[in-house]
Amino acid sequence: MGKGGILLLAFVHTAVALTCPNGWTVNQNSCYHVSRDRESWVEATRMCELHGGYLAHIETAEEQTFMKQLLQRVNDHQYWLGGSDWTIEGKWIWEPRGVAFNFTSWSHGEPDNRHNEQHCLLLDTHSHNQWFDHDCNDARHYICENSEGVESTDPDLVG
Repeated sequence: MGKGGILLLAFVHTAVALTCPNGWTVNQNSCYHVSRDRESWVEATRMCELHGGYLAHIETAEEQTFMKQLLQRVNDHQYWLGGSDWTIEGKWIWEPRGVAFNFTSWSHGEPDNRHNEQHCLLLDTHSHNQWFDHDCNDARHYICENSEGVESTDPDLVG
């Protein structure tokens, strides 16, 4: 181009959407899987880790609403989530990251640490998806979350 010529630059923007493996459901920047099996909280944590995730973290009211909708399609009503107060009684954190709760949906009177042995977070759909502290050794269904997912550059997947 000569002096005075115009240089035109074109920027191509590619939309990126998160897609999830079969059996997982996308919401925002995470994929979620509702287990069919029952495990203790520790075993549920291991199962989620085997699939590249962790027990689900509910960090906002919007995520709580999503979880309510997700669980409308299943038959059971109690699910392990990734919260615990194992390290310091009464200080609830999201495992394994150690992040303190900024949002909660505790049922009235919870957490109560009944019999001094309730240190794991349980979501109960029969109680309007509210949270309970529960004995970690009980076998319950669980919800895994994976915030890695599979990114796709297909603009048709962006909604």
